[in-house]
Amino acid sequence: QSGHYGREHQERALSQFGALCQFVEKSLEMYRGELSLVIYPLFVQIYLELILGNQPKLAREFFEKYKGQQEGREDDLYELTTITTKEALQLNSIFSHFRSNKYVIRMCKDSFNCLLSHLQDNSHVLLLNLINLHLYVDVFDGLPKQPSQLALSNSTMMGDGMKSVNQQKMHYGVIHPPALLNALLDPDEFDDPGGEADSDPKKKKKKEKMILATVKIKDKTESHAPPPGRIPYPPLTEADIAANNETIQELTGRYRITHGNQPTIAFYTFLNGTEVVNCANLSEDCKLLAAGCQNSAVKIWSLTRNKIYKMKEAAELDSLNLADENIIDMIIDDRTGTQSLTLYGHIGPVNDVASNYNKSLVLSCGNDCTARLWSLQTHTQLVSYRAHEDTIWRCAWSPLGHYFATGGVDRLVILWSMQHIAPVRLFSGHLGDVTSLCIHPNGNYVASGSSDRSIRIWDMSGGGCVRQLTGHKGTVTSLVFSPHGHLLISGDEKGSILVWDLSNGSHTATLSNHTDTVTSLAMSREGGTLVSGGMDCVVNTWDMAFVVDNCETELANEDVLINMSKTKNSPVLHLGSTRKNLIMGVGNFYSTDKI
Repeated sequence: QSGHYGREHQERALSQFGALCQFVEKSLEMYRGELSLVIYPLFVQIYLELILGNQPKLAREFFEKYKGQQEGREDDLYELTTITTKEALQLNSIFSHFRSNKYVIRMCKDSFNCLLSHLQDNSHVLLLNLINLHLYVDVFDGLPKQPSQLALSNSTMMGDGMKSVNQQKMHYGVIHPPALLNALLDPDEFDDPGGEADSDPKKKKKKEKMILATVKIKDKTESHAPPPGRIPYPPLTEADIAANNETIQELTGRYRITHGNQPTIAFYTFLNGTEVVNCANLSEDCKLLAAGCQNSAVKIWSLTRNKIYKMKEAAELDSLNLADENIIDMIIDDRTGTQSLTLYGHIGPVNDVASNYNKSLVLSCGNDCTARLWSLQTHTQLVSYRAHEDTIWRCAWSPLGHYFATGGVDRLVILWSMQHIAPVRLFSGHLGDVTSLCIHPNGNYVASGSSDRSIRIWDMSGGGCVRQLTGHKGTVTSLVFSPHGHLLISGDEKGSILVWDLSNGSHTATLSNHTDTVTSLAMSREGGTLVSGGMDCVVNTWDMAFVVDNCETELANEDVLINMSKTKNSPVLHLGSTRKNLIMGVGNFYSTDKI
């Protein structure tokens, strides 16, 4: 490889790179954007070639001369400057991967032919060798990329996602039970202002509208849903059935958020004392709040008048008749009711918490490399899961229960089952820490975001990566699926929110109104509204129906942003949406001088 070339070859490579930069700058505007995509990977490869060739001084001169060409790559350039020896390159996982794997670039055939002609006509053999060794150019027919697409490509760490990955079959649909499907239909869609509510023509019209809306949702979701039993889930427990019935009952008559109907937001603030809150999570119905603390504690609060009760002791349970129809109520010890609960078990800070669908279990993870399962019925730790080799940043439940996922510093996403102490699957592919997790509404896929600025969607059944989404300019910090499963929304540390179409892995929209890290995302029950919160102490409410209907156009904030609300110096830790579409949030309060 050219890392073993002499000084003459190295200087020739620098000369050829300078000529390439001038060629790109003077090329036709319609091709310039795509041609510029090769500048950054070649810049990095030449720099690393010089380091491997024991020319650190020449490498530094090259870096200083051409770093201005790498706009928007400040974080990458800073890390690149730390590599000054062969040993430093070996210790850097990202640029070692950069060196040993091919950087992916997608460009149209005309742009590629322009590039190839320039290199061949000027006998730039060294650059051609570098491209063959370290770049994969995915050439497509058609027009060059639009500026919005180029912006996504220019921000990635290892180039565009492989097209072959995003062409894999993905069952992104969701099958809703008929009762739940009817409850999810927008009630305002069937309002009939004026006229007799009980007249037959109106009833007939309302029924026809409901049938059409039902068919629309089914076409969008059920046609792409996974076959039953693709992922083995246990039968529903009585608690699950009760939770489902409660969901259906509460969904009816919910509030519809629009530009004319502004959202109602309830925000809980932690006033920190000795226990510093690292993370927080609202249950699926926003009736339970869990928090992980710096002092290793997991704290639980009931946000309603319903207290948290403990089961009776074993001796008392033995005397109960298990066949009694009220056995669920009989096993509860009425004397133990409390509005809050503190659980200890972790050795070190707790980084994430999550409660399951029926609020009987809480999951936590932390710096001690463990994920721990807690019972809210016994107020004790049930299991300590160990497989990660370093700090665990995130944990997430499947919406259907039973399975959960964890991810952290070791760059692994691990899938667990409540039935086994050992991992069910290990997903490997990220180049940086796993910083966000979310499981698909149909319980078949895990989405993971990373500090490598990419998102991967993993098949829980087959174990492979079925979508690779690239375009973020910073660490991916939050993820949420749409309720019907066809969209994924992601937020990053730069304050950007990206919307992805899971049918083909394409980017459909970018939402920008945060000035700092997006820490939490949540969607309304029917999927018409997105809520985002960040370190900028702002909660934004977005019109997702407008986003979906206008995904091919440039979106203006006045069209898509329904509401922007500021907290009182409280960066947002977590957001949720109740079944009535009341938005709820949680955050730490900081004095003004710390913001």
